Amino acid sequence: MRKGSIWGLIFFLVLGLGTALYAAPTKLVLAHIYPGELENNEVHPAVVYFKKLVEERTAGQLTVEIFPGGQLGSEIEYTREAQAGVTVHSAILSSGAFSSFYRKYQAVVAPYLFPDRLTAWAFFDSKFFAEFMRDLIKETGLRYLGTMDDGGGFVALTSSLRQVRKPADFKGMRVRTEENPAHMAIMKALGASVVPMAWGEVATALATGVAHAQFNAPSILVWAKMWETQKYVSFTNHIYNTLTWVINDKFFRSLPPDQQRVVLKAAREAIILSRGLAAQLSERAIDTLKEKGMELAFLTPEELKAFEKLAKPAFEKWAVEEFKLDPNLIRSVRQEVERIAQELDKRYAEFYGVSP
Repeated sequence: MRKGSIWGLIFFLVLGLGTALYAAPTKLVLAHIYPGELENNEVHPAVVYFKKLVEERTAGQLTVEIFPGGQLGSEIEYTREAQAGVTVHSAILSSGAFSSFYRKYQAVVAPYLFPDRLTAWAFFDSKFFAEFMRDLIKETGLRYLGTMDDGGGFVALTSSLRQVRKPADFKGMRVRTEENPAHMAIMKALGASVVPMAWGEVATALATGVAHAQFNAPSILVWAKMWETQKYVSFTNHIYNTLTWVINDKFFRSLPPDQQRVVLKAAREAIILSRGLAAQLSERAIDTLKEKGMELAFLTPEELKAFEKLAKPAFEKWAVEEFKLDPNLIRSVRQEVERIAQELDKRYAEFYGVSP
């Protein structure tokens, strides 16, 4: 074989190898703590849908591998891995865990912040909130993808002692909270004794009387079979629980621009799906709680106002004096939520008609 032919063969072999390497798919590893099932939670079905969209729209050049149910550790552990961006690239975590990575998020854990789900969704999808989350990249190396409702958003309080319809009903009641100082401050302001603990300890604490009460979204109450230790459910709605979806920024920017757009859009579609599922599960859970013999109390707007009057100033005092949040930040969040609520009312009246 002539020398020129040998070099030509080598050239085409190298070119072919380079093309094959270039065509090799990139893998995005995503971790969450919810069960890897499609019927009993809103997170796993949403990320399965995300996987489908991403792999279809990139023709398999970007694949998604999902690790549900805490397979890769706790929320804190797998999110730290996402920060490193080697074994995990994307994570979904609850508000309490996320606040340990991004302190200013506590401003969104404020009590009685949202009047309804529609306003909450519009707020989390707003330009204001995208800018609110912008510093996340600089502080953690993680990029914000979106917010899901954790168990349906609004929480309900369960108790083995009594129904809670007014702040005085908290007297002598030991309430389990997450190990989240914002939740602890709110409960103390309402007159409860606070028992902070990890979720894994809750069932035993309620069964033994270490704690009398706890709060979570209705679908979580069903998942945890709260009727086994609790009799009463009060829809206090004092916290709107969220899940934050993040991705390693360096990994994201390593993707071609067309794949970055696919990831962003697919995440938005998956989040919309998750919100609908969370709302459905929450509403279905109410019927299940009734069927299991729990006594439900839906508080009136006037009753909720009595809790709000105590909880809001107590939270802001804690957030500014102890947690050292900028009071202007807290104020700006509340003002934006109020603006969005008013804008939605005006928009729907204009679009669909309201008689004067």
